Amino acid sequence: YDEYGQMFFTNNVNGHLWHMIPGSHYIRMSGHGSDPNPYVYELMTKCADHDHWDSSSGKWTDSRDTSGIHGKLGGGHSHCGGMIYLGDSWPQKYRNSLFLCNTHGHRVNNDALEREGSGYVGTHRPDFLLTGSDWFRGTELKYGPDGSVYLTDWADLGECHDHDGVHRTSGRIYKIAYGDVPQPEKLNLNQLSDSELVKLQLHPNDWYVRHARRILTERAGTAENWSQAKADLLKIYNTSKEVSRRLRALWTLYCTNQVNDAWLTKQLDDPSEHVRIWAIRYLVDDGQVPAEAVKQFARLARTETSGLVRLYLASAMQSLAPQDCWEIAAALDQNPQDTEDRNFTLMLWYGIEPAVMGDSQSALKFLSQATRPLVRQLAARRLTEAIDQHPEYVVQLIQQAIDTKDTAKQQDLLAGIQAALQGRLKAEAPENWQAFKQATARTDSKDLQKQITELSVVFGDGQTMDALKKIALDSEQPMKSRYQAFETLLNSSQDKDLLSVIQKSVYTTELQPLAFRGLARFYDPQTIQRMLGRYRSIKHEGRQVLLDTVSSRKEYVLLLLNAIDKKQVPQEDVSAFHVRQLRNFRDKEVVEKLNQVWGQTRETPEKKRAQIESYKALLTAERLAKADRVHGRVLYEKTCAKCHRLFGSGGQIGPDLTGANRANMDYLLENMVDPSALIPKGYEMVVVALTDGRVLNGNVVRKTDKQLTLQTQNELLVLDRQQIDDMTASKLSLMPEGQLDQMSEEQLADLIAYLAGNTQVKPPVASATTGP
Repeated sequence: YDEYGQMFFTNNVNGHLWHMIPGSHYIRMSGHGSDPNPYVYELMTKCADHDHWDSSSGKWTDSRDTSGIHGKLGGGHSHCGGMIYLGDSWPQKYRNSLFLCNTHGHRVNNDALEREGSGYVGTHRPDFLLTGSDWFRGTELKYGPDGSVYLTDWADLGECHDHDGVHRTSGRIYKIAYGDVPQPEKLNLNQLSDSELVKLQLHPNDWYVRHARRILTERAGTAENWSQAKADLLKIYNTSKEVSRRLRALWTLYCTNQVNDAWLTKQLDDPSEHVRIWAIRYLVDDGQVPAEAVKQFARLARTETSGLVRLYLASAMQSLAPQDCWEIAAALDQNPQDTEDRNFTLMLWYGIEPAVMGDSQSALKFLSQATRPLVRQLAARRLTEAIDQHPEYVVQLIQQAIDTKDTAKQQDLLAGIQAALQGRLKAEAPENWQAFKQATARTDSKDLQKQITELSVVFGDGQTMDALKKIALDSEQPMKSRYQAFETLLNSSQDKDLLSVIQKSVYTTELQPLAFRGLARFYDPQTIQRMLGRYRSIKHEGRQVLLDTVSSRKEYVLLLLNAIDKKQVPQEDVSAFHVRQLRNFRDKEVVEKLNQVWGQTRETPEKKRAQIESYKALLTAERLAKADRVHGRVLYEKTCAKCHRLFGSGGQIGPDLTGANRANMDYLLENMVDPSALIPKGYEMVVVALTDGRVLNGNVVRKTDKQLTLQTQNELLVLDRQQIDDMTASKLSLMPEGQLDQMSEEQLADLIAYLAGNTQVKPPVASATTGP
């Protein structure tokens, strides 16, 4: 917490500094789960205006180095611990600024916290402390009673403890003092009187302030007479010229239960923005907001000059009854000062989101006058999520789109409707949909035309679907138009006639990936067999989608295995992920054929351990030093890059490998040979059986009553829950086993050498004989 009670927290990888606002929702690292509220839709980001490494380079591992550009910017992307200095013995320039340990930079960073817009921005200051020691791993900073700071260091070479635990007792604690700091007076705060503890609220060192406030809070519950302490606190609050001291008194008064709602409501007119903020926070703290406070909130929303106070008014709406939100929300939305402030706009949305369904008619009225595009989109999306129970909501949204002549507003409303219906194969068309199409028939906006076309498919408009089919198959049309038409049909239509479009499109190279994806919905073994026979003429992207499709339907599996047996499909193109998919069908004939043409697919734990040990014996330091890391990069991009990021590029399905302990051979091999031994939360896999016969593997990113968003190895799928026949949680990691089984010793050494390296290598030079 800073001098004014604003909370900040530190983080790794996706930003190091964040402003904590009550009721906010923040982005997470990939794979670390989704927001618990599936209806917030958009998430807030860091408040720092910089990174402590050269994020433009994408070379995360290089940022561990304390020299070069990363050293100049702060030392790296990983941080631990955080302290806002409020002691009294360091120079004044450090007060109320943030200090945080930089893991790879072996240093302590320092950021200034500055007011900007409706919140704060963290700006970079020169690094406070450089150790010059590779062993330094700072974990926490705390200022003490003499104003000096205590710094803990676990003292180890890696960012994680070694597996052997050798260095678990080597941690250190340092004390950082400025000049000759006098020994603090020996003082037992518990023995001080209430009045003496109140006086400590004026102490320049917040260590005393906070401990004194805690003790006063503990005493207040049993005190027989609190009148003198209350009077002393009110005196500080009413007479102090420093806002921070007034806030200390206010916090203590509230913690000791010495103020009521009427008094707090009066503080909404205080000259200090920070006092007004805390009056708002305390009035909504218990969820029982008095009517007079709600009335004053609405007044403030119209007249408030401080963006920070407006931010907390938006935050407070989540604690109000739905009907009490709309006057406040409308006033905040109409204020032109915050229109470019994304965090404020999101807090406004978070504030009304619970009320949208709780008071839908008021929400629709608000939406008709809303000025912020993002709020319009998200509110329309939330209302459309209820289309099956309340189709009238969508009718009213479409009517608003008819009534307005503002193309941007029309696009916002349709964008929200589209987002809500993503993945739905069919939805009942609003009764006024044709009227809207007629009203916009002459629009010049191609984006709006595209939205109308895509929604018409979802709404089952036969004429629109026929037109799209014609465009998709017309060789005279630009390929971009054909692709978009075909993609729209595949995303939104379950029309049986679509199969004929797919069958004709499999011979057009640019449309092959879409066509192969579409084939997964239908039973068409003849087309699949023809495509497997032409496999080597298909480009790389198309090959992968074809393999995904073939491995998703039981009817196609033996066709694939026979194609491998006939050398039509190279065995090495079939990944361990595909093999696991095939095993999920639990068919004896499939497993036997799979073992015959691809190899054994299941290992006992004992065999895995033996395999790890054999790899360790093979991968000596001498052998790895001679390995071809450039070829290792090729193997990595084929085997791992679809799911993992490394050196700033790759997929985000699995954990980012850049900051991982990759130089540790045990760590690498254990995770690659036995990935299911330890599955991080957020990477648990489910097996989803669909009514059309497909079986999909992936992890659940988001789920609502009507849709399930599934991250597979290759794509993010939004599924209509009516398509799901069964869904089973798996104890297996999304990362498949057997990734290394098909590699030669040379390939294995090249891959491990590349993974364990600290720097990126150049990609291989393409040659005329290089295939996809």
